[in-house]
Amino acid sequence: MAALLVQAILIGYRFIDTAYSYGTEKIVGAALKLLFDAGMRRDEVFIQTKFYPVMPYDGESVRKQLEESLQNLGLDYVDSYLIHQPVPRYSELEYTERNISVWKEMEKLRAEGKVKHIGVSNFLERHILQLTEACNTVPEINQLEINPQFQQRGLAEFCRKKGIAVQSWGPLSVTDEDVQSALQLIADKYSVSKAQVALKWNIQIGNTPICFSKNIHHLIENRKLDFELSDEDLEAIRMCNSADAHRKTWWYPRQQMY
Repeated sequence: MAALLVQAILIGYRFIDTAYSYGTEKIVGAALKLLFDAGMRRDEVFIQTKFYPVMPYDGESVRKQLEESLQNLGLDYVDSYLIHQPVPRYSELEYTERNISVWKEMEKLRAEGKVKHIGVSNFLERHILQLTEACNTVPEINQLEINPQFQQRGLAEFCRKKGIAVQSWGPLSVTDEDVQSALQLIADKYSVSKAQVALKWNIQIGNTPICFSKNIHHLIENRKLDFELSDEDLEAIRMCNSADAHRKTWWYPRQQMY
């Protein structure tokens, strides 16, 4: 895995997204060491990781977990640090206060230079408002599941109006056959892949897609986005949206409740 990350950097990727809960920080750290030993500067790569709120969690726990993440990565700071999810299991009655405590500590960590940017992941509008009403700053980033069949248009637009950059995880997670067919029609028009269409769509509507592949050919292909989707193409993809086409991860229904 570390070798694949090195290859990705060598072909032009400069953003690495990981998380404490993924268990991949040490692998990223090993890849970074190889690159830095070979002469790459720290400021040539953007590293993002995430705080995983395991009960019980609060501001003190975020500082401890960040120190462990930095040790795993072999870094003095990360470029971006996110709260991984707003409503962890068993925190439904007190998640608001806990998130506020975590966010205030993250503001301090940014002021200290241990992180350059702070944000959230999988937060709905109300979760963001709970933070901004109690804290000094608005999240700089919200990382959301967004792809042609699950577009979260209202939430993404809310974020943009607040000045929050939208990152898209799972941008290629299209399982619906009709959506696949719609993407294929557009892909054929430009002689590109469906994945390239999905990535280009995300970029053109103002999001930053985060994708992953173990296939070096796909890694190279996914960077070749030198085409422009027409208004007709964008409308065709817009019509692919479904409110319930998200991955069946447990936190979605729980977020709807809290």
